[in-house]
Amino acid sequence: MLEIMRDNFDEGRSRSFFCRAADLLEITNVKSALDGAAQKIKADNVSQNNVKAKAKILREILLAVACKEGVELIKKQ
Repeated sequence: MLEIMRDNFDEGRSRSFFCRAADLLEITNVKSALDGAAQKIKADNVSQNNVKAKAKILREILLAVACKEGVELIKKQ
């Protein structure tokens, strides 16, 4: 799952976020998040080359999943 996120959704700023998500979230939920992101990308007609928009979509979905699981993916400063 991490390879998929890195290869298809990393716009240069999300790699550590995706690593934390892959490490801390239930794997079935990560898979569901990737599936949901693919569906939203298709529904919103986002270009496959628009990595920044794709990363934003996946990050939002993963943050929602993390909230449901009670997991913190973003470090508070």
